[in-house]
Amino acid sequence: MLLLTALLCGCGTDENSGKDVRAHYENISGFSAHVKILSETDDFTMAFELDYAYNKEDVDVFTITAPESVSGVSGRIAGDSEATLALQYDDLVLDDARPVRPGMTPADAVFGVVCALRDTPADESWRESADGTALTVLHYRSESGDETIEKLVWLREDNMQPVYAELFADGTRELSIRFTSYQENGG
Repeated sequence: MLLLTALLCGCGTDENSGKDVRAHYENISGFSAHVKILSETDDFTMAFELDYAYNKEDVDVFTITAPESVSGVSGRIAGDSEATLALQYDDLVLDDARPVRPGMTPADAVFGVVCALRDTPADESWRESADGTALTVLHYRSESGDETIEKLVWLREDNMQPVYAELFADGTRELSIRFTSYQENGG
């Protein structure tokens, strides 16, 4: 994709962008968005769509809208960080609903991206332009067990709305996320 050019270009680092983003996401109470997620593994690729509502002070709620075979399934994500999240689907509560790799599944990837935007200093940040829109790109890197997890997040520079994200495990892209119909709830 065109947005992947960030991995290949020698764009400059912008340290203030990351601080501004964290402050912005710390101050909003929530947002709603329609999200398209592409999950890629060695064996297959699956596309999901969901309506997602982030609520800083309570639980996040999502409803899958595609594919049709799981459309209507909804879930809740509680916790204040990827390390403390808990997933619940409909009325089913599992003994351990926590994913093995927090923030790296279609169910909790948006929550993981928001936690990074709100709580984590970016390892790198730079500016790009796509289709005439100024974007800030943030690169997060962390270790999870014996894996290196990386998140690249593209935000509109004018309002810090997430546009796109890619999540990698040991250099292999596993998830891509496109945000649409984004609306903030305020601060």
